[in-house]
Amino acid sequence: MKLPHKALRLFISATVVVLTSSFLIYELIASHKAMNAYMRYIIEKADSSFLYDKYQNQSIATHLMRTFPTAANPLPEEKRKAVCQAFDSVDGVYGLNLVAHNYPALHGTLQTSLPDCDSIARDALLLPAFDQAVIINREQADYGKGLATSEDKFRYYVDLQNHYIYFFSLINTHQFAMHHWTFLQKGSLGLHQADIDNVFTGRTVLSSIYQDDRTELNVMSFLTPVYLDGKLKGIVMVDINKHNLQNIVFTHDRPRVWRYLDASVTDTDSNKTIIIHQSENNLFPYVNYISDLPGGLHVELSLDILYFIVTSWKLFLFYLLATALLLNMVRLHFRLYHNVTRENISDAMTGLYNRKILTPTLEQRLQRLVSTGTPVTFIAIDLDKLKMINDTLGHHEGDIAITLLANAIEASIRKSDYAIRLGGDEFCVILVDAEPDMDTRLPERIASHLRTVAPEKDIRFSSGSYSMKPNDTLHNAYTASDEQLYLNKHQNRQRS
Repeated sequence: MKLPHKALRLFISATVVVLTSSFLIYELIASHKAMNAYMRYIIEKADSSFLYDKYQNQSIATHLMRTFPTAANPLPEEKRKAVCQAFDSVDGVYGLNLVAHNYPALHGTLQTSLPDCDSIARDALLLPAFDQAVIINREQADYGKGLATSEDKFRYYVDLQNHYIYFFSLINTHQFAMHHWTFLQKGSLGLHQADIDNVFTGRTVLSSIYQDDRTELNVMSFLTPVYLDGKLKGIVMVDINKHNLQNIVFTHDRPRVWRYLDASVTDTDSNKTIIIHQSENNLFPYVNYISDLPGGLHVELSLDILYFIVTSWKLFLFYLLATALLLNMVRLHFRLYHNVTRENISDAMTGLYNRKILTPTLEQRLQRLVSTGTPVTFIAIDLDKLKMINDTLGHHEGDIAITLLANAIEASIRKSDYAIRLGGDEFCVILVDAEPDMDTRLPERIASHLRTVAPEKDIRFSSGSYSMKPNDTLHNAYTASDEQLYLNKHQNRQRS
């Protein structure tokens, strides 16, 4: 195949790959946009769930603020005794329902560092309002279906004035006790007194991620202040752990996304992070979506490229098959073109070029070579006594003789030379940039090849050569070499 044809084939093949790849890239971009929108939907769903939890926290805190002003009334002695009789101690921690549910008026566990029952008795009588508010909020209809808002999250109340903590759930104090009663000063819960004094001014909810003393894992909390007489009395808190967060961001409508999803939430103040979920594979982040939520929460979602490959295998299969099919069609087309072109200028019997190769294009090429000093030699070759072979041995033997001579000619020249069967027993060889004595050595090579290949056959030929000169045409050069051939043949006859 000529170089321009090879370049054209390469260009068309590259175009096919570009077109089919463009289709694949278009689908990849469209899928990327769709998944970005889906990631945004997941974060919006999480934000809605957080908003629902904040609303519940505020509802509980409001209920407490309405209840605590009743503390100005005198404390009935009987109720105080009931509280103090249930007041218990475990490993230096005091409170109610520390191990057993010995104070039924409260749903959960109250822990304090103060051994004085009177310091918490009044609040203990009012804390059922906290229980009632939690229960009422849990029983409310979940208006955010699929947002994991109906889960029973861990809620508690931290009283800053009387230094106690009340968990809505029962806590076995042998297994967990709040010993860090200076947590507001040391920031053990991710909070500092300065933070509360500054942030809660004009704020109803604060988000924070800290290491939970009870589980020793990072949890996210929403904190809502409870004020009494214009002063901060305590904080209503709800913990959202890793399991809660997984239920919130879980892709119920696209379970396969979950396998390839990385999800995390970071507290921008403390820089503490909760790894919500990690992809089973981490090949390459196909979609990376980041969003900052109110309260200083930084949420990051990342989807691995394997999700697109797994979910779009039909598209990849179509792309590969279509590309392979089109490339094969290009290859077959050019092969057919090459074969047709070759058959058009090739001799059917011998496989050498036929006279159709002698085109003006070839003539101009040879003239340019001659004008630049490159030698071009025409050698005319004629099979001797073909008519006698046909008459005595038959045309089949004549065809064999022609084919053997053609094979000998082709075996004796270079690929840059031209071997042409002009018709019948007439041949022509065009030598390009050959050695000076090649016009005499070539007939010897051909004769030697014939003796080697067909020693039993007496195949002889005559030849004549001519060195092409500037402005010579193909006809001029061949005619001159043919005249030399007949001159040599006549001389050979006279000698014999």
